[in-house]
Amino acid sequence: MSRSERSQLGRDYLWNSAASLAGSLSLVVMLSVVSRSVGIEAAGVYALAIAVGQQFQTLGMYEVRTYHVTDVEHRFSFGTYLATRILTVALMILGIIGYAVISGKDAPTVLLIMLVAFLRLFDAFEDVFYSEFQRVGRLDLGGRASFLRTLVTAGAFCLLLVVTGDLLISTLVTLAASLVAMVATFLPPARRLFPLTAQWDRRAIARVLYECLPLFIALFIAMYLANAPRYAIDRFLDSAQQGYFAIIYMPAVAINQLSLLVFRPLLTRMATRWVEGDWRGFTAIMRRGLRTTLAAFVVVAAVTYVAGPLILGLVFGQDVSGMRPELMVLVAGGAMNSAGVILYYALATMRRQRLALYAYLLAAAIITALCAVLVPPLGLLGASLAYTGAMTLLAVLFAVGIHAAGRSARAGGSR
Repeated sequence: MSRSERSQLGRDYLWNSAASLAGSLSLVVMLSVVSRSVGIEAAGVYALAIAVGQQFQTLGMYEVRTYHVTDVEHRFSFGTYLATRILTVALMILGIIGYAVISGKDAPTVLLIMLVAFLRLFDAFEDVFYSEFQRVGRLDLGGRASFLRTLVTAGAFCLLLVVTGDLLISTLVTLAASLVAMVATFLPPARRLFPLTAQWDRRAIARVLYECLPLFIALFIAMYLANAPRYAIDRFLDSAQQGYFAIIYMPAVAINQLSLLVFRPLLTRMATRWVEGDWRGFTAIMRRGLRTTLAAFVVVAAVTYVAGPLILGLVFGQDVSGMRPELMVLVAGGAMNSAGVILYYALATMRRQRLALYAYLLAAAIITALCAVLVPPLGLLGASLAYTGAMTLLAVLFAVGIHAAGRSARAGGSR
């Protein structure tokens, strides 16, 4: 690797890490401000709304990113990817509205769920620029833009909520601030590198949607796996329990973010190894991601066991000292989720989308059953056990799928 390549890789890691950390910390900080400013029940409604936004964010992104950044042969232009993203984000908006309306909540809560969920629109739309920056070898530009936009979103939301104490008004103003920040941070550097005109070629768009359909369905189900405990809590428990679950879930999120800091910048390189038939190099990158997950799990588990309830209590202003078992179960589930994401990326690179889809469908059926059985009698512990059980099953299924697909490819002489 040349000096310039090493320098670029360093910038990629720096700004991608900054963006990932900002995204993770913003969720923590915003939930903390909600919990402290308007109480644990409001935090529960906010957490459920964010979960709904993340659920339909998968529709907005349509899991095109994995395909986009590994499209190293430029089968589709950025204009096609941009037009596709405009379409899927429009569907995301409709999905959020539809869920909120049929949720059975009162009108003010329905409006609040919609507006808070809309905060995820920017993550979904800007991702198409982020992906193209990575494909052209300038991941650092996407990371820097995302970092700045996230900083504006979190800063505006928290400041407004502290000053006004009104979650609805704070969210409305934050939506406007986020839009301005996204335009200001992403468009100028993008304009210098590639044309920004959407290409409404129906055949090309349909092809992208068709190619990514299994990936989208898989990721939509994956998000359902992450959110199923929240949906079960919403059904069987109350908003206060929803708020507490959102708090104790944070260490699990930390594991996923820490491991992906190292792995995500390597996606395009892993795809190149696969295209070149370098199975050893391909699996080496995958193993690097899994080792990072293990290291992150050890660190987060140790800190959580020793001081988790204390730290979370200080950050969110709520007493979770009686929830150490739930915390540790969720940390284990977070590690298995992180391993599953890495293995999923490997399957997607191998274009074995259907294998991933079958695994997700089975895991979704399992977690639905576990939530129905465990949450009513065990409460948050039952939700935690259901989450961890499903994530463990998913990681195992992905590993088996990669082994089988790799053996088949090598036997056929294509890898």
